[in-house]
Amino acid sequence: MNRSPARSPKASTTSKVVIVAVDAAKDKHNLYSEIGDEVVEREFTNRSDVIEEELRSIRDRALAAGYVQLLFLCEPSGGCERVAMKTARRLGFTTAWANGEAVAKLRQVESNDTGKTDIKDPRVIHLLGRLDKTQKHREFEGPYALLRHWHPIYLTAETGAAAAKCSIHRQIGVLFPDFSFKKDFLFGPSGRALFERFGCNPYRIVKTGRRRLEKSMRKAAPRIRTASLDRLWRDAELSARHGVDDRLLAVQEKHLAQLFEDLDLHLRRKAEAARHMEKLYAEARQLDTKLPNAEYKVVTQLHLARLSAVTGPLSDFDTTKQLYRFLGINLRERQSGKYRGKTRISKKGNPVGRLVLSQSVLPLVRHDRLFGPVYHAKRKQGMPGSKAMAVMMRRFVKMLFGLYRSGEKFDPFRVFVPQSQYRMAA
Repeated sequence: MNRSPARSPKASTTSKVVIVAVDAAKDKHNLYSEIGDEVVEREFTNRSDVIEEELRSIRDRALAAGYVQLLFLCEPSGGCERVAMKTARRLGFTTAWANGEAVAKLRQVESNDTGKTDIKDPRVIHLLGRLDKTQKHREFEGPYALLRHWHPIYLTAETGAAAAKCSIHRQIGVLFPDFSFKKDFLFGPSGRALFERFGCNPYRIVKTGRRRLEKSMRKAAPRIRTASLDRLWRDAELSARHGVDDRLLAVQEKHLAQLFEDLDLHLRRKAEAARHMEKLYAEARQLDTKLPNAEYKVVTQLHLARLSAVTGPLSDFDTTKQLYRFLGINLRERQSGKYRGKTRISKKGNPVGRLVLSQSVLPLVRHDRLFGPVYHAKRKQGMPGSKAMAVMMRRFVKMLFGLYRSGEKFDPFRVFVPQSQYRMAA
């Protein structure tokens, strides 16, 4: 779904616009439009040929009636609207989004009840178009279109790798119940060596013997510590006391091996997607030289590529506030009379964008990194960690967008210094 703060052509300022509002579902679409005094309501199958026939009919009737512009307005529906949007754009319609939250709230105003029907929703979407409360629909091209397709592959692999690691932890608890090492050991070189040489099977470790265990592990993981080997041997001896049946052990070891295979598969896919996205971001920078470059210990090329996959061209945004709203990190205040509620981020924008932002900012809040001193100062003042992270996410977006708009090189001194003070220092 492509969303932007930029508006679609103003339907409310001209009588020469026909708004075609559609409520999209998996199997069928409901349409509402007005051509002059004529009301058009349709329900039709979600198939390319049927959609084209319906839209072509409305287009021809609108043009014959003297209308010069056609606006196709649709609420995002998890991809159910994709064919209709493409067909409308191909037939010459201007396409735009109707915000789902706005539709839900206006529905109650329009009908004076809280009910929802497929017939009612297109009328509400049409009303949003007449009120000019729409969001521009963007079709990405070139590297941005490819980034938009590679990023879900990356996210799926990342989620799959995390799930595989959790499953491995659970299976280790079954096969090797007294295994006391944490994830850094298990998924590092030493843990890999333990799996490849002994299948993480404590009975095989004990049968091998302490001396041969050390020799085998040092050959596969030369930097493993003697203390770690001693601890591993003690853990294996404790777990091997339970006397599990050999056939059951074989099944448990096989299950663990399959989980490691799943992990390796997801990690390979994630690495492949990361390589492609980094190359595509470099290609985007050739087309738009103002795009920020990677900065050591500040932001990586991969994080910049992932953000670009979400936002699309930064040139589509005029202000930082538009970017805040797109990502859902704009501030939401609650105030009435003397009541003052808590100020929070809205979380009404792109959730994937907020995920990428949090992953980009997390390394920066360490004590020795760019946002570390400010973040930890706010924590000492009593600010909750989630709120302090939201502040840093907004600062991060402002920093990147400022670099893009100015075209200047990154200056860490500038990040937390007001513009007037920065100019005086310069």
